[in-house]
This record gives sequence, structure tokens and C-alpha cells, in this order.
Amino acid sequence: MGLAMTGICFLGMFLLLGYFCVTNRKWSSLYEKYVQKEQKKTVFDAGVFILLKQLREKMGWRLQGERLEYLKKLHAGQGEEQLYFLYYGRIGRAASVIVLAVLFFIAVSNFAEQKSQLLQGYFLEREAATGRQKTVSLTAVTEDEERDVQIAVPPKQYSDEECTEKLQEAEDFIFRNYLGENSCAEQITQSLNLVSSIPDSAVSVSWDVGTDGLINSDGTVENDDLEESCQTQVTALLSYGETQKKLPLSVTILPRQRTKEELFWKEWQKKLDDANQEQSQDTYLELPDEVAGKKLSYREKQISISGVLLLALFVVLCLLPRTAQSRLCQRLKKREEEMRLDYPEFAEHFVLLIGAGLTVRGAWERIVLEYQKRRETEGKQYVYEEMLLAVHDMENGMSERQAYELFGKRTGILSYMKFSTLLVQNLRKGTEDLLRLLDFEVADAFEERKENAKAIGEKAGTRLLMPMMLMLVIVFVLILYSAFQSM
Repeated sequence: MGLAMTGICFLGMFLLLGYFCVTNRKWSSLYEKYVQKEQKKTVFDAGVFILLKQLREKMGWRLQGERLEYLKKLHAGQGEEQLYFLYYGRIGRAASVIVLAVLFFIAVSNFAEQKSQLLQGYFLEREAATGRQKTVSLTAVTEDEERDVQIAVPPKQYSDEECTEKLQEAEDFIFRNYLGENSCAEQITQSLNLVSSIPDSAVSVSWDVGTDGLINSDGTVENDDLEESCQTQVTALLSYGETQKKLPLSVTILPRQRTKEELFWKEWQKKLDDANQEQSQDTYLELPDEVAGKKLSYREKQISISGVLLLALFVVLCLLPRTAQSRLCQRLKKREEEMRLDYPEFAEHFVLLIGAGLTVRGAWERIVLEYQKRRETEGKQYVYEEMLLAVHDMENGMSERQAYELFGKRTGILSYMKFSTLLVQNLRKGTEDLLRLLDFEVADAFEERKENAKAIGEKAGTRLLMPMMLMLVIVFVLILYSAFQSM
């Protein structure tokens, strides 16, 4: 039954994939007008489209009611037929992927489970002696009832003969490998290979390395401070169930073989220690000037300042363009924010001068003149610098209309562009209600100013959030500290 189900699932999966591949190759152009440009095409589109076309023509499938109305709102300008293929096409593609995935997983799961645990109705196979205990779920059936049972199946056990043979194999394996890279047991200078398991065997191994500290539990040898060879013993304990066998191994640890360089510096260290001891009451410590017939000299280790400075210079030069660009962006952002905040005051001042009887140009020049008087003390302001540039343009022969238009374009801010448009329209058509329009603009500007002030306040509150949290943490720490002190 499992093999049959696996075959059916694989056959169905291959038939579906073949259908989609053939239709995608031969009839993919039929549905292109029903697919949106931003929609990604898949291998399922043509096959799903052909099925939907048959359902529409043979069975009269249509989009109706609220679903159709909602789709028309979401996809304005598209008809019912196009929405039909768009809506059901997405469903068809998703269904195709799900069906193929389910068939694949069913086939794989049946294939993986086709080997039965129960043989001839009454036998459960054990794992080998090196395996683990497994649990098999079965249903026990009697004449009257059925019950689900869990049966623990331990691994196969060695017979007495097999146990003796495996212990001997383990002993031989340890004899062959315990020396590691050492040549023999009488000349141990490197780590021992204290194996913890035997390949293809259920016999376990543990080690007793003694208490003299010459050999560690991982097999490393402590022979750095040895002056002469030293004999010791390690014991391998072989275990299988209740059967145990001890295997004592005698080894001779040799002093660490040092190179000529290591011996030289060891002697130097000894001379330095002797000098420290002999000259402990002297003001100065005299360093060894000769060791093993070799003359020594000393110099202080200095850091190359020039190399550090050159590296720092290179890093700064690499970061300079990026830093300049970042600062420029910040300044442009600050300029825009400043001009937005200055707009209500600028518009109100202009309206007051127009209401007092000045012409547009007269009011403009009056504002610029007042700004020039206070610029030395209060500093530059971007909007009035732009107005000053417009005055210079008019003085150099540029028409008043063109100067106002360029002013609005240079600011790049909608409110100033709108203001300059009102002034240009007044010059072109001679608008009589300019003052009334400017009054409306001032009212809108002050509403915008309120919103800006609110946004700035929220921003300031967000910045204060972190200091407030730090203060709260400090208060909690002080309270907890006082509580612990009083206990």
C-alpha cells in the first residue's frame, strides 16, 4: 500500500509539472493581456489561464456582487473579464503550488516509511549492539478490543563469546593507539591518545590517570618543569554491561626537549632572577650582558609616531569628502527649516507695509533695507538674503516680475513659491484684492507656524526621553542600594 501511494503521488506530480511546462511553452501568449505589468510571471500562469477560460466558457463562471465591486475599486479602469482572470489566476497559482507540495511530501513520507518495523506480525528487529534502544508504536488487537502500546526494543546484546572477543579487540585497539605520536612507552614527550570509545564496538572506555599530575585526563603531558625522567601509570577501564576489565599501562615521562633558543633564554631568565636577588638592595638593576658565551645588548621598544600620524592622515583624507557631503546636507536641511519658520513673520511684515500704502517693490526694498541694518548684529537670515539678491537683480535691469519668480524658485519651498506667484499675478493683471489674498496667506502661515511649533515640541520631548529614562534608572538604583544597606 505504501509503495502504491508513493507511485501514485510521484505520477500525479510529474503529470502536473508536465502539463504546466507544456502549456507555458505553447500558449503563454494567450494570457498576456490579462496579466498586469508589475505582476511576476510564473510557469503556472498559462495552465491556470486555460482552465479558467474553460470554466468561464463552458460553466459560465463570472465575478459578481461585492467581490466585483471591490476589485473595480482596487483596479480602476479594468473590466470584469480581466478582473476574473486576475483574481482567480492568483488563487489558481497558489493552489497549484500547494497541490504539488502536498504530493511531494506525501510521496517522500511514504517512501521513508515503507520499511515496516513489524515483521511477520510478531517480530521487532533490534538495532546492533552499537545502536540505541528504540520505541515502536503498535496496536495490540484481541478478540474484544484494540489498544495502542509503546514497546521499548533494547539493542542486541553480545553473547559471552562475543563479549570476550570485543574486549580483546578493545584492548588491542588501545595498545595500538594510546601512545599517540610518541615512539614508545619509555620515551613519552607528547600527549597520549586516551580514546573514549572503540570503533564498531559497544565497549566503553574510561581512564584513571593517577594523582601525580604528570598526565591530564585529556592525555596531555605536564613535563615542562621536569628535570629528569619519571615513571607513572595510566589505567584503561573497559566496560560492557556488568563486565569490566582493567588495562594498566606503564609509561615513562621524559623532560620536555627544548631547542637551543629555548635553552638560551631559560639560562638568561635564570641569570636575571639571580641578579634580581643579588641586587635587591641596589638602586639600579644590572641586566645580564652575556649568556652562554653570547653578548647581549638592550634597547627600549618605541612606538613609531610618524607611522600612526600617516595612518591617521590617510583615514581623515578618505573620510573628508563624505563628511563634507554630510555637513552640506545638514546645512541645506537647516536652511529649509529656518526659512519655513521665518515665513509667517516675513509675510506679516510685507502685508503691513502694503497696507500702509507702499507698493510691492517699495515694501520689498523696505524689508531688505531694515534687514541690512540689523544683519551686522543679528547675523544672516536665508530668506532676507534671497530678497536682497532679488533687489540686486532689479537694480541690474531685471524686470520686477522675473525677479519675484526667480526668488520663489530659488527658495524651493512651496509657501514662498505661492507668495511670489501672488506678486507676479498682481503685476500681470493688476489684481485689486492683493491685500485680501495676502491676508489669507498670512493666516495660513500662522496656522502652519502652530503646527511647526507643535512638531518641534514633540521632537524636543523625544530627545528628552533618554535622559528621563536614565534619571529613572538612577533613582531605582539609589532606592535598591538604600534597601540593601538597611537589611
